Amino acid sequence: MIKKYLFVILAAAVAVGCNVDVDSHDSSVITVVEQFEAPISGDEAYVYGYESGDLEFQYFVDAEFGYWGGFAQSASYDMADGTYVNQYSVYNAAAASGDSYMLYYYDSYNAPCDILCRHAAEYAFLSVRLNLTTYTYKSITEEDVNTYARAFIEGDYLKVTFTALYEDMTVGNSVDCYVVDYRDGKRFVATEWDKFDLTALQGELAGVRVTIETSDVGEWGANTPLYICLDDLTYTYKMKRN
Repeated sequence: MIKKYLFVILAAAVAVGCNVDVDSHDSSVITVVEQFEAPISGDEAYVYGYESGDLEFQYFVDAEFGYWGGFAQSASYDMADGTYVNQYSVYNAAAASGDSYMLYYYDSYNAPCDILCRHAAEYAFLSVRLNLTTYTYKSITEEDVNTYARAFIEGDYLKVTFTALYEDMTVGNSVDCYVVDYRDGKRFVATEWDKFDLTALQGELAGVRVTIETSDVGEWGANTPLYICLDDLTYTYKMKRN
């Protein structure tokens, strides 16, 4: 029965483009690397939302006003156009693994779009690779590309925060990932699929919430486009016994 169960998980992993391993120290712990390599069909180089056997990536779309938020799987690599029209492109020649990656747009004016855990299990998130979109990168490095944003100067930052969610949707530990950091003389910009540690996020989780914060804030909120690209999201889970 255990072998059959593991076979089902492995088959599902192949279908959605992730690697699955049984932990060598505990055969009940499943290790997964989500690579977001499921094929994208149609004319567009992106598709809203994503589901694997273990996680659901939420999104919303306002068709009337052409507005969206949350997660979208993308395979767009236009590194030249720094305008809103090119909002679905990563600023890199390729994904961290495979052809596609996960794009996240944070909209603080609407209900959160979360990464939901689909099993009643003990989850432990380990790491993730992050990269900027072209739209965000050009907005923080070049003048007059984005009407609202300004190029970053000393003291500026762009921070992605991952926060653990429990069953009643209360929040737990959080991890801050500075994908752009111009503080204290630094000039770090995450454009090489930089790896970030998420090991503080573990337990019987209902999901993970992702928020983005910029130091470039105006009267109406953030001026920097609040997008981030994710790949190779690595986590383990252990099913709860009935």
